[in-house]
Amino acid sequence: MESTSQPLEITGLPVYIASWSVASVPGFILSVLDRWQRNHGRLPSHFKLVACPQLEINENGGLPSRVRELTDARIRVKHITSCNKPYLVILLFDEDAEARRDEIQNLLSWSEGYHVELMDGMTKLQFIDAIEEVEDIDYAAA
Repeated sequence: MESTSQPLEITGLPVYIASWSVASVPGFILSVLDRWQRNHGRLPSHFKLVACPQLEINENGGLPSRVRELTDARIRVKHITSCNKPYLVILLFDEDAEARRDEIQNLLSWSEGYHVELMDGMTKLQFIDAIEEVEDIDYAAA
């Protein structure tokens, strides 16, 4: 199986977001993608990705039910950074991936979203959006 352990290029990431972005943690995103491929097979060449600290999800009462409705366990990856901080990374592959990414991100505080392009010898992330604080949401209903 082809590994995504290759250079990572991130474009469009604002400096103030890069200061807290998990995508900026060396090796994190590539490690998540490698792990997914080991478990599920080859990734498509283009898809969307959302990353959110697990701590934020836990502090808000767990993963919103609407996020569970928009995803399934196979595309939700829990992964730990080199600093031992757990993150939830969601991979979105279908034609409605952008709409689902937008809805999911608006339910997750401190989330970041990217368009991912896997190329020969390079993985590219194009920053889409970051959500710092979600408005007060009833997580049981969300």
